[in-house]
Amino acid sequence: MISVLFVTLSLFFSFFAYAGDKDMIACIDDHPPYQYLGPEPYGSHITALKKLSKVLDRNLTYIQAPNFARCVALLESGHADVIAGLNITEERKEFAFYAPFKLADKLTIITKKDIAINTYEDFKGKIIGVPRGSTYFFKFDNDDSLNKVSIQNERVGLSLLVKERIDLMMTNPMMLDLHLSEIQRRALRVSPMSLDNERSKETYFGFSKKHNIGLEEEQIKLLISDAFKQGVFLPDPKNAKKLAPHY
Repeated sequence: MISVLFVTLSLFFSFFAYAGDKDMIACIDDHPPYQYLGPEPYGSHITALKKLSKVLDRNLTYIQAPNFARCVALLESGHADVIAGLNITEERKEFAFYAPFKLADKLTIITKKDIAINTYEDFKGKIIGVPRGSTYFFKFDNDDSLNKVSIQNERVGLSLLVKERIDLMMTNPMMLDLHLSEIQRRALRVSPMSLDNERSKETYFGFSKKHNIGLEEEQIKLLISDAFKQGVFLPDPKNAKKLAPHY
């Protein structure tokens, strides 16, 4: 009788252990057009996470965080398994591993109308808005000579530019397009800047080394690398407008 009960309990707990292994928790923050929070989150990175769940055969759930820095903290602690769009830094390598899912977006610089940015040296002496938890490239992220101030997100950054509380911020073409009418109305200046030699060529999923996905690190990286090469994570052109609505 005892042996039967033991086997039954073993099967019971094995079932729930296996069910837990089939889950994957992604941390997301409000970062249009990549991520929009809500009862049904959406955006290009949300779509990529949904495709990731199919590649890994896992049930996708979300933690909706107030900012990107909070997501990084949850990833470090293991409360979140994955973040879409995590840049590689030496500090993050201590608690995260990476797999690419798309080519990196170009960077564009938005400034007050009387400021032009043509080279990296033009950053000197400027007040630069940086969304909390965001990184761009090694030289910039580790340059303590620059006057970098923390901002909540790019939308707040635009407001601070208009109020002349910051001089510039960096963003991507999708974000630029999303707020183009506001940028033009406020007569802000857009300066395309080639930083390709400074930046990673790809954008990554970042996984916690404490993840509970139920797959080995090398398995995860191999499955995603193969999917990336096959174009699995490329956006569906038919859904492009849905993923980046204009306000």
